[in-house]
Amino acid sequence: MPIYEYQCEACGKTFEEIVRISDNNPPACPKCGNKDTRRLLSTCSSKTGGSDFLSLDSSSCGSGGGGGGFS
Repeated sequence: MPIYEYQCEACGKTFEEIVRISDNNPPACPKCGNKDTRRLLSTCSSKTGGSDFLSLDSSSCGSGGGGGGFS
């Protein structure tokens, strides 16, 4: 199940929730209980290479090497 980010329309609280893809009802706000929440577009960032980050080696993705494709 994916994790979605929501924002409460009443109090403005931003929160994450694990939701079934087939569930069309947004979750209630954990702060105020309001059910008027909206799903936000989540951003993601990544960096490949460098000594401080994991880098994805596309040649090993899905090869069954046991490392999950990360080097």
